[in-house]
Amino acid sequence: MPAWVKKAAQYVLFLGIGLALLYLTFKNVNPVDLWDNLKAVSVEGLIGIIAIGFLAIIFRGLRWVQMLQSLGYEVHVTRAIAAVAISYLVNLVTPRVGEVARCTALNRTDKVPIDKLVGTVVLERVVDTLLFLVVVLSTVIISSDELRDFMIQSGAQLPELSATTLVLAGILLGGGILLVYLTRNIWMQWGFAQKIAGFATGMVEGLRSLRTVNNKPLFWFYSIGIWTCYVATIAVGFTIVSGLESIGPEQAFFVSVAAGLGFVIPVPGGIGAYHYLVSKALVVLGLTPFVGTSFATLIHSSQSLMFVVTGALGFVFLYFAGRK
Repeated sequence: MPAWVKKAAQYVLFLGIGLALLYLTFKNVNPVDLWDNLKAVSVEGLIGIIAIGFLAIIFRGLRWVQMLQSLGYEVHVTRAIAAVAISYLVNLVTPRVGEVARCTALNRTDKVPIDKLVGTVVLERVVDTLLFLVVVLSTVIISSDELRDFMIQSGAQLPELSATTLVLAGILLGGGILLVYLTRNIWMQWGFAQKIAGFATGMVEGLRSLRTVNNKPLFWFYSIGIWTCYVATIAVGFTIVSGLESIGPEQAFFVSVAAGLGFVIPVPGGIGAYHYLVSKALVVLGLTPFVGTSFATLIHSSQSLMFVVTGALGFVFLYFAGRK
């Protein structure tokens, strides 16, 4: 089967999954009531959410410039931010392709070699994955009961964990790891295993490349700033959507995990997956499905609109910058 046919089939499959989840989320929601609820949102609060989302793009652009400077390449900050904005726009349509688009764009305007640009993107993915795990860990500490309920609401079957169960699980895990290690010469010939090994190797190499980054405190400031913006977008959203008055800002970590998982699933623009998981998270917190759907729709729509506008402006800006 040709590679493009396989990619097209995967795209259609995940798009179908997203549309199915979108249907499940909105099937019992009155569109008129939803629109009335969204119209009541303050314009100032909506602008604040969009501004925080764009600030994350700026942080990502500044971090990218710093990484490239550490490699000896001077890149214009505005062009780097524009390229990042383009990547978000492209990812709305075709997941995982935005990183390629921004590397290509900056290669054409600032003549940075593609392999160097891709290397920085690998490092970004490693750091972002680690920080997402930090957010998940914070959620486990702050909202462990809600997280368990959320997994059950999403269809996961979680057994009761007694001391005996934990011991047996530890023994099975240890035995499984030992078995995997002893049979590595066999399973490393499988294509799927090679992909997993390649991902793990990329994570290790990405962490090692952190040694070459100048001013590491600034690098971590930008990285933490990006994820702070993501969580702050959710927290500010709690204050402007009607029906969320009972939710405290500490629950923003919990909802952010659901939102992050919605974008991890390779559905174009997170459509459906984001709405379904975020609305389920709010139901776990004691809200009605209508309020959860209203909140998910507002956050997703506002951020998608911001991605479209800033991405389009970034494309125009880099087009003329490239011609110049």
